[in-house]
Amino acid sequence: MLISTLLLVFSIVLLYFGAEFSLESSEKVGKKIGLSPLMIGMLLIGLGTSLPELFVGHIAGVQGKSGIAIGSLVGSNIANMFLILGIGALLVRMNLSEKMLRSQLVLHLVLGLILAFVLTRESLTIITAAPLIGLCGFYLFMLMKDFKNSDDSTEDQNNIIISKVDLLKLFAGFGMLYLGGELLVKSGSDLGVAVGIDEYIISAIFIAFGTSFPELVTTILAAVKKKHPELIVGNIIGSNFFNCAFILGSLGVYDFKLDINYQAEILGLVLGALLLVILSFAKLALHRVVGILFLLSYGTMVAYWLGLF
Repeated sequence: MLISTLLLVFSIVLLYFGAEFSLESSEKVGKKIGLSPLMIGMLLIGLGTSLPELFVGHIAGVQGKSGIAIGSLVGSNIANMFLILGIGALLVRMNLSEKMLRSQLVLHLVLGLILAFVLTRESLTIITAAPLIGLCGFYLFMLMKDFKNSDDSTEDQNNIIISKVDLLKLFAGFGMLYLGGELLVKSGSDLGVAVGIDEYIISAIFIAFGTSFPELVTTILAAVKKKHPELIVGNIIGSNFFNCAFILGSLGVYDFKLDINYQAEILGLVLGALLLVILSFAKLALHRVVGILFLLSYGTMVAYWLGLF
C-alpha cells in the first residue's frame, strides 16, 4: 500500500507539470495557426487531456473489461462536467452566450442523448456505436467550419513565434499527462482493491477521476493564470466529446455486452448538459451558484456509486 500511495503522489506531480506544459504550449500553437481561445480548449487541449482516457479505454477493451472501459469514460465525463466545471465556476465567471460556444453546448446535449441510446442497447458493437462516431465527425466538421469563418483572434498570429522548445513542451506535456494518468489509475486501483472496493466502483470513481485529473489541473491553472474563461469550458466540452463520441464509439470494435445499468449516469449527463444550454440561451453566466450545484451533484453521484442510498 505504501508503494501505491507514493505512485499516487508521483502521478499527481506528473499530471500537474503535464497540464502546465500543454496549457501554455497549446495556447501559443493555437494562436499561431489562428485558433480562438474557445477552439484551443475544444480541439488542442480537449484532445490532449483525453489521451489518458484513450489508452485506458482500449487497454481495458483488449483485456475484455467492459465495465472498466465504459464505466471509466462515462465516469470521466461526469467528473469533467460536475466536479471540474463546478470548481472552475467557483474560481472564475464564465460567459456561455457566445454564438460559437452556444452551438457546441447544444451538440454536447445531443451527445448525452445519443449516449443514452447507445448504452441502453444489449451490446456495444461497431453498428450500435456508429451514432457516436458520426457525431464526433460532425463535431470536428463544425469546429473546422467555425475556424474558417472566425476572425476574432485576439492577437496577430504572425507575431507569435513557435519555437522547437514550445513544440517539445507540448508533446512532453501530453506525454506526462498520459504517464501520470496511467500511474494514477494503477495506484488508485491498487488502493481501491486493498480496501475492498469492487471493479466497477473503482472504474467510475478512481479511474475516472484519475483520467480526468489533467482536465482538473488545466482548469485550475487557466483560472489562476486568468486565461480566457472560454478555454476552460472549451476544454471540458472538447474532452467530453473525445471521451464519449470518439473513444467510447471506437470501443465498438470489441463487441461488448452491456450488462451494467448506466441510467443514473446518463440522466446526470443529460441534465447537466441541458442546464448549460439553458444558461447559454438565457445569457446567464456559469458562476458560483451553478458551481456549487454541480459539486453537490458530483457528490451525490459518488454517494450513489458507493451504495450510500
